[in-house]
Amino acid sequence: MKRLVQLGVVLMALVMVLAGCQNKPEGDDAKSSDGKSSGGKDKLVLYTAGPDDLVKDMVKEYEKDSGKKVEVFQGTTGEILGRLEAEKDNPKADVVQLASLPAALDYKKKGLIAPYKVKNADKLYKDWQDKDGYWYGFSGSALGISYNTDKVKQAPKDVKDLLKKDYKDALAIPNPSESGTALDLLSIKVHNQGQKAWDEYQALKDNGMKLAGANKPALETVIKGENKAVYGGVDYMVYKAKKKGEPVDISYPESGTSISPRPAFILKSAKHKDAAKDYMNYVTSDKGQKQVDEHYLIPADKSAHKNKMTKAREDIKELKYDWPSLSSESEKVLKRFMDMMKS
Repeated sequence: MKRLVQLGVVLMALVMVLAGCQNKPEGDDAKSSDGKSSGGKDKLVLYTAGPDDLVKDMVKEYEKDSGKKVEVFQGTTGEILGRLEAEKDNPKADVVQLASLPAALDYKKKGLIAPYKVKNADKLYKDWQDKDGYWYGFSGSALGISYNTDKVKQAPKDVKDLLKKDYKDALAIPNPSESGTALDLLSIKVHNQGQKAWDEYQALKDNGMKLAGANKPALETVIKGENKAVYGGVDYMVYKAKKKGEPVDISYPESGTSISPRPAFILKSAKHKDAAKDYMNYVTSDKGQKQVDEHYLIPADKSAHKNKMTKAREDIKELKYDWPSLSSESEKVLKRFMDMMKS
């Protein structure tokens, strides 16, 4: 987790320098993504890890329902953590949404979150929310094996299938130093299986497994046919690409995988706490959960799952894990993995 924060700080420093060199904003998102405060009570400052289209739809509907304006800064989990660290002496965000849970646990431990009991708490997965209301996994993504349907005729059923010669030098993994969800899966497997997990990752590397950036660029290598498969990518990106007609699909390992709850929480430093509470109620409401489902993520309210393209959480074999333990172990696990990939 510390590695993600450090990377985020570097990225944010670069972003701020580049932004200062611009004469004018570029694109529709430039104004809403700069994190500047325009004052007033009828607004909310949201830092979110996406997905882009879900954020836009949720913000649009929330603004319409509440009459409040939302200022959005959107980036990867690492970029958001880096920005929050850079702004710690002058915090701007009210609500934070991330793609991976450990950072929320860390923020709770540091006393940076304001607890709040959302109205729909009883309808949400109990293990996707803090019992005292410090954070809520309002959506989730399962990690699987993304593969190119033009190049792979028989879908891989488990990780061992990726060790076959058919996948030699045509296999990638999202870089866990850039992807919180990839680090989650790596940490879970090592926590549960010990040396067996390391042997599996070594075997994948020996078969030509490469690091391919965060989830989106990793998936792009499959869509373009540069790799036949990516192990440990998020499912919702695959479903979205498949819907657009791209030659991709996803399978979930029969031996089990991780499902990462995507947490939302209110910062203790929030300047617009009433709006923050309203927004938290919105994303966990029936309407908000319907939007989560429509954008190929797993809703925290299982009754909201209606999307015929996606699988319900209960239909995916999920590895057992204890999030607090994983959070404390992840930095050492990441270092060992990166050392292995460099050797």
